Formats: sequence, structure tokens, C-alpha cells
Amino acid sequence: MKIGICIDGVLRNFLGRVEEVHEKYFPPKEGEEGVQVLDYDLEKWLVFPEEEVKQSEMEFNPDFNEEEFMASNESTELEKKIDKTTVEEFLYEKCTLEIFGYAGEEINSAVDTLNNLVLDNPEHEFYLISREIGLSIPSTLFFLCKTKCMVQNIKFIKEFKSFWDFVDVGITDRPEIINSKPESKICLKVNKNYNDSYKSDFTVKSIKEVDTEYLNKMCGSVLS
Repeated sequence: MKIGICIDGVLRNFLGRVEEVHEKYFPPKEGEEGVQVLDYDLEKWLVFPEEEVKQSEMEFNPDFNEEEFMASNESTELEKKIDKTTVEEFLYEKCTLEIFGYAGEEINSAVDTLNNLVLDNPEHEFYLISREIGLSIPSTLFFLCKTKCMVQNIKFIKEFKSFWDFVDVGITDRPEIINSKPESKICLKVNKNYNDSYKSDFTVKSIKEVDTEYLNKMCGSVLS
């Protein structure tokens, strides 16, 4: 049986780490509360201040004429402009390793629990599946390395619905994955406030509730 495990929300405390890193670089002003990240809709929770930045170089002009430029009063001073960090830049350019690599586990010994499942159930194939792009891929591999994860099959996907292309049983907290489950497959939901209304075949509070007996019960549901 092929069993897929989401990295974020099951093994990695992604949302908590986003909150920590945001507060590190964009601390709240006196009297203001820091941001709270309560689900994966980060645009709703993260606020970035406007910043004044100076151009690092002049824009390239293919029609530049040196004689005309020298005869004019045009300034060569680099301009200042107002910029604002986006969620995409924050996650995948500026703070990628800090967020995806240095995040802690979702719950203590989450990865050890998964390692024990792998060792105790060699008849099953285990897959780690995560939606990643760009530099978040090596950063996620660093997270798995530092937590000593022993799962050999790792899939990085671009769309959440692709999760079910690889596995028969899925362990996840992501509403998009729970909601896209084919009827022939089994979903184990790691229950959170943001997915409480989504129906699944099985529900746990954390991966630490999943042992060999629980795993066999889920796999038996696929076969029956």
C-alpha cells in the first residue's frame, strides 16, 4: 500500500514558523499586536510595511545617446522609490531557508513517529509529498535532513490535487487535499481549526496517534 504524508502541518510547523520569521523582520510597533497566521491563506494574515529603497543601478536605455545626455541637465543620481514585500517574495526569495529549512516540527517527535512507522511496516511504501517551488525545495530537504527523516520517496508537486496521483492513503491537514480525495482512496485528517469542517475517513490530533494497528485499519479500508 502506498501511504502519503504531507510535510507541512503533519511534520513541519510551517504556519508557526512563518509567524516567527515575519515578526523577526517586521516587528509590531509599540502598542500593536503581532500578526497571527491561523490558516494557509497567508495573504489574509501577513502585513508588510512600505519601504523606501534606492535603485541599485540605472535602468538600461537601448536608445541612450551620450552627446545628448551630456548636453542635457538630466541627473545621474539613482532614484528612490517606495517598495513593499509580497508574500511570494517573503517565502521564496528573502526568507526561504529560514522558513522552510529552520522550521521546527509540528509536534515533538513527529518525524521519529514516522520513522518508526516506516521501520515497522516494510510492506508499505511511504511517500513525503509537498507543494514546493524554487528555493523552498532544497530548504525542505534541509528540514528533512536535520530531523533525520528516513522516508526515501519524496515528491514535490505544483498542485494539491496531484497528491492523490501517488498514494492510496493520505495523511494531511490541507483542506485542498482533503477535499480532492477520490472515492477509492482513504484520507486521514490531522485535525486543525481551519479544516474542522472538512470530512475525512479518519481523524487524529497528530501523527503520534498513528501506530501500526491504526495504519493497518486504514489500509484495510482501501481494500474492503
